[in-house]
Amino acid sequence: MIDQLRTMAIFQTVAELGSFRAAAKKLKLSPSVISHHVTQLEGQLGTPLLYRSTRRISLTDAGAELLRASQRMSAAAQEGLAAVNRRVEQPVGQLSITMNTASASPPFSAIYTGFSKAYPKIQLSLHVTDTSISLEGSAFDLAIRGSADGLDDSTYRAKKIAEIAFGIFASPAYIATRDTVKTIDDLADWDRIQAPPVPWMVFARLADGTVPTKEPKFLMSCDNFEMGRQFMLNGLGFMIEATASFAADVKAGRAVQVLPDKKLRRLPIYAIYPANAPLDSPARLFVEFMIDSEAWGDPWLLDEGHVVIA
Repeated sequence: MIDQLRTMAIFQTVAELGSFRAAAKKLKLSPSVISHHVTQLEGQLGTPLLYRSTRRISLTDAGAELLRASQRMSAAAQEGLAAVNRRVEQPVGQLSITMNTASASPPFSAIYTGFSKAYPKIQLSLHVTDTSISLEGSAFDLAIRGSADGLDDSTYRAKKIAEIAFGIFASPAYIATRDTVKTIDDLADWDRIQAPPVPWMVFARLADGTVPTKEPKFLMSCDNFEMGRQFMLNGLGFMIEATASFAADVKAGRAVQVLPDKKLRRLPIYAIYPANAPLDSPARLFVEFMIDSEAWGDPWLLDEGHVVIA
């Protein structure tokens, strides 16, 4: 098996470089040894893997399929080696992250704390703003966003980290001054606080099977989650926000979830970073740490592998 894996690695190098001579130079072997391994592999499989000519080589269909499998194997091996190296040596570097204000509250804040404790030699710089920052040409290594649309450049990758459940929240004092609501449309008689300023229908349509026909009175808009939260807690109106962001307020009795049985569609959270970031780079380490973090509380895993926060 080990000999076969070595031969596959040699074949992969030939296929990726398009030349026996180039592969020999990279692997520090003679071209004849490289050719022997590929020929031996073709004999074992009983099918040609390469079309050879005096000028160039190209892949057969079987060769292309084997190359894809070999590349997956190599990537898995590199990731495993990088994981072991991280256990042996503490990574050193800097990581600058841009995020919105909601991503600065629990459970995210606990993740940043845990990452710094796990990797004390990585200097973590956090930039909190509800204005979307273009990563292209910026000083940021990673962004946490609620959308993967409109990436700054094709060289960036979006990794779904979690899906966040949303709810409708108001203070007990405000609720006491309003009629009881039974549907999304009943909120038309309430005051809405926009933080961030997102159109009503964007949030209201999150309710499964419900298309609102009325819109609540617009009371106040701000581009800062924490400011909006304070307005809500002081009885100015209601907010629609991630349930995790108000979990502590609900537990303490400062806020109440309105229409708790009205399930709102979950929204994704993405980590966006350069596609060519090495496996052991601070950005990739942070993404892996987020996915595996216990700070999410008691999530359950979807088939895709990201967490769901109820």
